Amino acid sequence: MNLKFWGVRGSIPTPGIEYAKYGGNTSCVELSIGDRMIIFDMGTGLKGLGSSIVRRKIKKFDILVSHFHYDHTCGLPFFEPAYAKEFEFTIRSANIKTRKETRDVLSEQMRSPSFPITIDNFSANIEYKDFQIEKDFFLSDYIKVKTIHLNHPDGATGYRVESKNKSVSYITDHEHLLSIKNKKLVDFLQGTDALIYDSTYDDNNFSDYIGWGHSTWQEAVRLAKASKVKKLFIYHHNPENNDKVMDSIQNKCLQINKNYIVAMEGKPYYI
Repeated sequence: MNLKFWGVRGSIPTPGIEYAKYGGNTSCVELSIGDRMIIFDMGTGLKGLGSSIVRRKIKKFDILVSHFHYDHTCGLPFFEPAYAKEFEFTIRSANIKTRKETRDVLSEQMRSPSFPITIDNFSANIEYKDFQIEKDFFLSDYIKVKTIHLNHPDGATGYRVESKNKSVSYITDHEHLLSIKNKKLVDFLQGTDALIYDSTYDDNNFSDYIGWGHSTWQEAVRLAKASKVKKLFIYHHNPENNDKVMDSIQNKCLQINKNYIVAMEGKPYYI
């Protein structure tokens, strides 16, 4: 398994030299398993990934959507493979709150007056699939996907992708509860090889943002320890946190465990 982050930022992109080291695009992660590609979320990082897919001539892949807030979907209108008929891909979501189908939600986001073209302008062979959360499904005979409810306004889905005794878990846009240990999530993540976790805030300011649907990097560490995670990726960076702040978080994480890493755009990671 190989990971590459194309978007690591939460809520809104952060252009500027002070964000250049870790990156300023919103949520988008590439997971490669052999010759199969899985994409987590479609934030602004999807544009760069799309160009890369075209260059690499990857004709078929899957996209797993955590939820439909704009920072996780706004890259789709700028996704180059969507406009070329030689590409084939599936977009999957649980769409917990609205109960609308995946295609319908994306269609509402891409229409006048919000956007000048619609998903009907896509030329690729795109399949929109809805699934029942917490019911496992397969992307191939050797790739299994498990899902879990996350605590976020409008709901969100966490993923665990398993293949040949390896696993990657994607838990973003999730607010932990101060008074309750989430045993269900700990069990879901138990022994995962890589955990990508929402670390928007810090324990020191978390109380100011209760109800916003995000977590802290310290909670990521606690969860990784409790779940015996092999490698932790701090993710969904606060748009207020420039490279200097992220360097500080990275140094603190490395003092705890050398495998606790602040996710960085463009850098490949072998799992």
